[in-house]
Amino acid sequence: MRPSLKYSFATVFACSCLFLTSQGNQVFAQKNTLNRGFSISPDLVATGEELASQKSLWVMEAVFKPMRMVRMDLTDPLTGKKEKTLVWYLVYKCVLRPIERPNSTTEFTPENAEVPPPGPPLFVPEITLITNDNGQQKIYPNQILPEAELIINQRERHQFKNAVDIIGELPPETPADSKEENAIYGVCLWTGIDPGTDYFTVLFSGLTNGYKNVEGPDGKTVTLRKTLVQQYWRPGDEFGQQEQEFRPKGKPYWVYLPDDPAVAAKMKKELNMEEKPAP
Repeated sequence: MRPSLKYSFATVFACSCLFLTSQGNQVFAQKNTLNRGFSISPDLVATGEELASQKSLWVMEAVFKPMRMVRMDLTDPLTGKKEKTLVWYLVYKCVLRPIERPNSTTEFTPENAEVPPPGPPLFVPEITLITNDNGQQKIYPNQILPEAELIINQRERHQFKNAVDIIGELPPETPADSKEENAIYGVCLWTGIDPGTDYFTVLFSGLTNGYKNVEGPDGKTVTLRKTLVQQYWRPGDEFGQQEQEFRPKGKPYWVYLPDDPAVAAKMKKELNMEEKPAP
C-alpha cells in the first residue's frame, strides 16, 4: 500500500530538519573547537563610518580567556635567587577577518588623510593594566618574563608569544567559515599588582590601525588610536587571592584613546570604576 501524500511530506520535513540541525551542530562544534577556552570577545569590529573614512583600515578579531593568576618561583634579577611571585596573566588569540567595505562615499563622508606605510602592516600589540581604587589609578605595563611564560604555556597547553616575540606582519585573512585559522596567540602578564585591587581595566592597543585626528584642549591636533577596553572587578580581598575572584565587567568594547596610557586613563571616565557592577 502506498504511503499517503501527507505522510511523505512529513517524512521529508523531518529529514530536512535533522539535516539542518546536524549542519548547525557541526558549525557550532567547529567554532567551539577553534575558540576553546576563549570566551571573551567584543561585539563590534568596525563601523561603516570607520571603513568609509579609512580605506586601509584593518582590525584583528580578538578573543580572550578569563583573567588568571598563579604563584610561581621566579628568579630575582638582583639577587639571582628564586622567590615566590604572584603573576596575573591573560592569554588571547587574534585572527584577521575579511572586512566588507562600503561601495561608495559622499561629499559628507569624513576621511582621514592617510600616509602609506613604508612596508607591510605590522601587528604590534601593547597591553596595559590600570587599577582603579579609591579614586586612585596605578598603571602596570605588560612584562616580559620568560620563566613565567614557560610555566603559563605548560599550564595552558599552548605556546603563547610575549609582547616582543609576537610582533610581525599581519597573518593572511581567514574567512569566517574556514575550518582552519591563521591565528596569532599571545600572553600578557603582570607582577607586583596591589593585592587590595578591586577594580581594574585592561587596554589593548595595536589590534587595529584605526585612528582619528581630533582637536585637543590647546587647539593642537591630537591623534587617538582605536583601543580595545576590558573592565574587571575582583570581589575578594588581599588575603588568599584566587583567580576565581576575577569578574569581567561587561564585554570588551572599542574606544579611541591617546597612545599614553596615563593620559588615556584620565580621558576616559569609564575607567574610573568605583561601584560594584550589576550581577
